[in-house]
Amino acid sequence: MFLFLYAVLFGNRGWILSSANRLYHGCRGNINGGCRGVLRVFIWLQTLIIALVAPKADHGVTFAPPIPSTLRNDAAPFLKSGSQRFFGWHPIERKILLSSSDANATQLFVVDRPMGIARQLTFGPEPVIEAAYQPETGRHILLQRKVVGVDGPQMFRIYPESKKPVPVLLSDGRRPYNFPRWAPNGQQVAFLARSPGEAGLGLGILNPLAPQTARRLTALRGANWAIENWAPNSKILLLLQKISEKESYVHLADAGTGTLSAITPSGSRRVARALARFVPGLGAVLYTSDVDSDFQQLCRLNLRTGVQEVLLPALKWGVEALSISPNGKQAALVINEAGFGRLRLLDLKTKELSAPANLPRGLVSDLHWHTNGKELGFAVSAADSADDVFSLNTNSGQLTRWTRRVSAVHGSSSIDVVRSFDGEVVPLVYWLPDSQRFDEPVRRPVLLMLPSAPGSQRRPGHLGSHSYLLEKLGMAIVCPNLRGAGGYGNRRRQLDNGQLRVHTLADLNAVLNWIRQQPQLDGERVALWGEGYGGSISLLAMAKFNSFIRCSVLVDPVTNWVEYISGAPAGEKERLREEYGDERDEKLRAFLDRFSPLDAEGNNLESIP
Repeated sequence: MFLFLYAVLFGNRGWILSSANRLYHGCRGNINGGCRGVLRVFIWLQTLIIALVAPKADHGVTFAPPIPSTLRNDAAPFLKSGSQRFFGWHPIERKILLSSSDANATQLFVVDRPMGIARQLTFGPEPVIEAAYQPETGRHILLQRKVVGVDGPQMFRIYPESKKPVPVLLSDGRRPYNFPRWAPNGQQVAFLARSPGEAGLGLGILNPLAPQTARRLTALRGANWAIENWAPNSKILLLLQKISEKESYVHLADAGTGTLSAITPSGSRRVARALARFVPGLGAVLYTSDVDSDFQQLCRLNLRTGVQEVLLPALKWGVEALSISPNGKQAALVINEAGFGRLRLLDLKTKELSAPANLPRGLVSDLHWHTNGKELGFAVSAADSADDVFSLNTNSGQLTRWTRRVSAVHGSSSIDVVRSFDGEVVPLVYWLPDSQRFDEPVRRPVLLMLPSAPGSQRRPGHLGSHSYLLEKLGMAIVCPNLRGAGGYGNRRRQLDNGQLRVHTLADLNAVLNWIRQQPQLDGERVALWGEGYGGSISLLAMAKFNSFIRCSVLVDPVTNWVEYISGAPAGEKERLREEYGDERDEKLRAFLDRFSPLDAEGNNLESIP
């Protein structure tokens, strides 16, 4: 039996608490949470219906009416929009590799033609994290997946032409293996793993057809490294070393000896870099950098001269995805423009930036060029696309849709901004129900979804299971990007650090006032939705703005920041201290305790009924 959320409406207001790690004990054997995820969303939908639709009580407790048995059937089509990822093309044939959820876990599939039937390649309760065809031949697929009873992901190889491919374990099953990457010649795989008895990570390499050849190339100091790219000659790797959110470095690694060479300098100013890619010909490396900028700009480093050039200095937004065509003539970029993920094509010779026509309005991700050099594949999250895969013929401009995971299309998003107490803007993404179908009452209840982590950004993609609330119940959905949200530049990202975090509640107050001013929205029926960090802000908001909030759904909120920071793993403590404040400092510790949903004595929320 699973644990139901409960909603108790006290007088005119109510509150709802939930902890995701206590829900659905009947499904706890599924490490992916496929079963748990569907049940969880189903129960959350029940909760919001109870809290926002149930009549108010003048005295005492209002007990919710029975949930109609038809709810599960009505909601089922909207619960099929779980995550999907596009992993790339077969190197010779025109077919794609992607992951999607079945009843057990996230599985691997191949689709051999546009809108064709997906053929499942993996099975069981162990979710797939990453996968890629063997370069040049496509004979094997390298995949990374979680394994029951093992701490961390493992590497496997499968032969995709088998009727039911059997995964062959390449890693040792005793420690986590991350960032598995095929060499372009298809004969080696690089990976990162922590060696027993040794500090930090290690860069390793193996022959996937003979996993016993695995060896450690070099030790890597610190915990935050990533393998970014192989050189076309399969002899050099690009690694990214992340010191903090504000500081990272790009290194070359010799695939034979493991020798590391930093190609981005360290200095008095901290610079964040990402998305390092070799340009074919090995003369240059592209990456993004925020040097002398508020955003991640696209840069080219000449490996012969060491000169760095900003390719698009007039660009006013950040680059968040990058893929270079096989011939090196153009690059596909995704630019985060006010939350929208816009696909752009850059001519690397003329530096001319172009926008493909007729793309769905939403978020583009997972960029992969076919080896033919003219077809670019990518995923789209939008009102009519739940991370579906599309491809663009960059010669003709023809757009091809490869998958359609859900048939239901929800309403399009809108964006707006409100001003907080100090003049800082709070960007909003929101969805309004169809006024033709939901004409009475005119003012609709509101689900206010808060960010799940500092630096995250609420964006205008597909709503997933929340589209049920919009399309079936006529609830409006409003997603504010409070100060500290990512995507709007480094200055704004730092506005919630340390004691400045108290101003996030002032931002939320401005959003609540905006809701009450909108003729389509019912300011008397507002629900908060918060997971993790957002759950903590929800609790504080319920205490501070109780008369404006009808209910809240909280999932794993942090109840005390001092305990959270001091109990974090050693590698995470400094990042958390930079974000929230150093709990070892007496004044900051007192602030963190005051700004926690529960202080050291378990108080702070007395004003919630």
